[in-house]
Amino acid sequence: MKGIRARGRTAATVGAAAAVAAAVSAATPSKAPTPATPPPQEEYNAPYDGLFHFARIRYDVGGRGFGGFGRGRGREPMWAHDWPRAERNFLAILQEMTFARTERTATNVVELSDPELFRFPVAYIVEVGAWNPTDEDVEALGAYLRKGGFLIVDDFRGPRELRNLELHLRRALPELSMMEVPEDHDIFDSFFRVNPADVSPPYGGYPGAWYGLYEDNDTSKRIMVMINANNDMAEYWEYSDYGYLPIDISNEAYKLGVNYVVYAMTH
Repeated sequence: MKGIRARGRTAATVGAAAAVAAAVSAATPSKAPTPATPPPQEEYNAPYDGLFHFARIRYDVGGRGFGGFGRGRGREPMWAHDWPRAERNFLAILQEMTFARTERTATNVVELSDPELFRFPVAYIVEVGAWNPTDEDVEALGAYLRKGGFLIVDDFRGPRELRNLELHLRRALPELSMMEVPEDHDIFDSFFRVNPADVSPPYGGYPGAWYGLYEDNDTSKRIMVMINANNDMAEYWEYSDYGYLPIDISNEAYKLGVNYVVYAMTH
């Protein structure tokens, strides 16, 4: 993908973000969407074309397969929470606020062991409390991150789920340790100035926290994995045009996502 450049807009203009997201889904009924059951992978992955594609990590859950449902609630698989509306709305904002050319008609879903992962500079994974990657998966993840890939971890909460994530990241990158990312880090100022604490968890409970894996365990070097602990920014993306959640927090969640992509593409 070509480098991302700002359109010269200020943080104040992000007030348009919710309006853009509303336009994206203007043709959709105003009632809450029914969670999607993912179709076969070949039906929703787009061919490589040099545009910026959102790449969501698909994973097996405890022997129930890639299509297994999570938490016994009869909803979409754990890896697919907020899919595909969240990423489609987010890509509309990314394209509106930057010069990034995005692919919004398809939302790519890839497995860690799939060589196609290396076509995507940014990858996204959710519900890591249920994540139990194979040795092949973590080896591939380690290779992807060492080659310059950037992983966003979102939509999980609680110390048990954080420990599970830390365990598997250490399998992928045993030389690195999870560290807190301070509020004044460049990642929160790469495009918009964002105070991450303003993106409050949509479900309450545990307070939000931000962790990262830094290259060589050096906080002056690039973040390879960005972790939104006890939070779910994609929940704000998915429902930004339904009026369920505060518009000001939804805007901050969009800004945070744009910052992550711009940081990943410039580091």
